[in-house]
Amino acid sequence: MRPLLLALPVLALAACAAPGRRAAAPPALPEGQTAITREQAAAALVDARALIAKREPAPARARIAPVLVEAERWGWYEVAADAHFLLGEMLDRERKAREAADAYARAYEASRTLADRARGLQALNALTNALLDARAVPRAREAAAEALGLAQRQNDVGGQATARNNLAEADRLAGRLDAAREGYVRALALARQAGDHAAVASILLNLGVAERRAGRLAEARARFIEARELAHSLQDERAGAYAQWNLKQIEPETGTQGGTR
Repeated sequence: MRPLLLALPVLALAACAAPGRRAAAPPALPEGQTAITREQAAAALVDARALIAKREPAPARARIAPVLVEAERWGWYEVAADAHFLLGEMLDRERKAREAADAYARAYEASRTLADRARGLQALNALTNALLDARAVPRAREAAAEALGLAQRQNDVGGQATARNNLAEADRLAGRLDAAREGYVRALALARQAGDHAAVASILLNLGVAERRAGRLAEARARFIEARELAHSLQDERAGAYAQWNLKQIEPETGTQGGTR
């Protein structure tokens, strides 16, 4: 099985997008001395997550920055992985996809050093999404393939569903619609097996978009209706609205009205 060697090329991609962004190496401290303890670092990340939820990015960054310095200085890899992942989530909210990809790749590298497959899978799936948002499709496909292999080794059915959905997304963006359709169908079966109804709704929407692009309008309509009904049962207004919008868009093409059966 191919070793996991994804993180460094992705870091290079992000660094090219934002040159000169990395901070200088921290100054040396006397042996054994830290500015903050591991426990304080973990608490700072809890504070940062609460600040991000309140949409206060500046103080959140101020909490994360010293954590990253100390975690990387002293080899607190689990803290480093969590801090980089949290930074990636914040950059995602700011729609800075390439910078988010850099942060997720660093989270993955720390997780890999720890041999922490759960953290690694989470980071890889987030990395794939950031790369898809950045339209870095080949790298997104590589990340999704790594995530799929990791999920399979863990026997994580939900993780496999996410990775296969992301592989299908990469195929769709690249215009490989038949491959995308096959990928979404496999992801859908895995999400149903995992009992993840939210993932099922999301994959149905993606599959509907792919079917419509391929000109399979009856199939697209059926997928959007199924997604809409599932979203309503989950009280997911955003997914339901997106499904209904797509149904409205294809009404003139299918000769239907109102998105009903």
